[in-house]
Amino acid sequence: MAIDWNKERRNGFVLLALLAWLIGASPHLMGWALSGTPPDALVWNLTHYHVSYQEFGFLRRGLIGSVMAPLFAVLPNGGVAEYGVMLGLDLLLCMGLAVAASRMFLPLADAAPGQRFLAAAILIAPVGMMQMGYDMARLDHVNFVLTGMAVTSILKGRAWLAALLMTTAMLVHEAVLFYGVPVVVALALRRSLTEAATIALPALAATIALMLWGGTEIDLATTLPPEANLAASVWTREIMEPARGFPPSHYLIAAYAALVPLLLLHRHYRLNTEVPDLLLFAPAATLALFALGVDYGRWSHCLFFSVLLVLAAAPALDRRRGADLSPLPVKIAIAPWLFPLGPIGIALLYPFIPWIV
Repeated sequence: MAIDWNKERRNGFVLLALLAWLIGASPHLMGWALSGTPPDALVWNLTHYHVSYQEFGFLRRGLIGSVMAPLFAVLPNGGVAEYGVMLGLDLLLCMGLAVAASRMFLPLADAAPGQRFLAAAILIAPVGMMQMGYDMARLDHVNFVLTGMAVTSILKGRAWLAALLMTTAMLVHEAVLFYGVPVVVALALRRSLTEAATIALPALAATIALMLWGGTEIDLATTLPPEANLAASVWTREIMEPARGFPPSHYLIAAYAALVPLLLLHRHYRLNTEVPDLLLFAPAATLALFALGVDYGRWSHCLFFSVLLVLAAAPALDRRRGADLSPLPVKIAIAPWLFPLGPIGIALLYPFIPWIV
C-alpha cells in the first residue's frame, strides 16, 4: 500500500503545531503543578466562562458563559473539572485551526514562493501556535474559528451565514470587530455591495448594542465565585486600557511585531502582481487595538491571524498563497520576527526570554 506523503506531512504539521501549543502553555501548566493552584492567566480566562446572560442580563463577552452555564452549574466552582472543560475546548479549537493551516499552508510540490516561511511561522514564530498555548482558553480562539468559518461561507456565497457567524463572534469578544470583521466584509465586497452590507450591518448593530448595554453597574467580583472572578473588573470598564508608561524599547518591539505581518501581506500582493485593494488594508484595522488596549503581544497575534485569513482565501481569488520574500532586505527584516523566542506574550513581550538567557 502506497504511503500518502501529503497526508503524512499534514499529520506531522498538526503534531508539531500541538507541540508548539504545549510549549506556549507550559508556564501555566507547570505553575499549576508546582503550586497546586491555577495560575492567574487561567483564573482570568475562567472568569469569562462564569459570566452569563441568564445571571447578569445582556453584557459583552457573555455568550460563552451563557452556553456553558448549564454544564458549569453541576461542577464545583473553580474546580479541576471546570478548567478541564475550558482547556479541553481550547485544545480542540487549536487542533482544528492546526488542521486547517496544514491544508492551506503546508508546503507541497507546487507550493508558492514564501509558503514554507508561512508554514514555519505558524509553528515557531512567537505570534504563531506558541502564542495560542500561552493564551490558552482565550475567547479569541473561539473567534478565530468563527471568523475562519465566515471566510469560508463568503467564498461559498453564503453571506447570511457569514453574517450570523460574525455577529456571534461579536457577542463572544468584541475585539473581533478589528481583526475579523474587516477582512470578512472586504471579501464580501469583492462579490457584491449587498453581501458586504448583509455582514456589516448586523456587526455594526451588535457593536452599538454592546456600547450601549454591554457594561454593567454590578461589581461582578462580589457575585462571581471567588475561585473565578479575577477578570471581574473587565465589565465595569468603559473602554480598553491604553498602554502607558512602558520603556521606549517596548513600543518599538510591539511596532515591529505588528508591522511584519503587514509586510508579508504586501509581499503576497507583489507575488501575485495584484494592485492594492480593500483586502490589502483590511488587516491593518487591527492596529486600532494597539491604541485601545495594553495587550500588545496579543494584538500582534491577532494581526498575524488576520493576514493569514487573506492568504487563506487566495486560491478562491485566483491568487497564489505565499509571498515574494526573495529580496535580501525583506529577508533581513523578517528574520528576527521568525526567531523562536517562545510566545510573544500579552502585555509583557517575549516572556520566555528570561528563561532562554
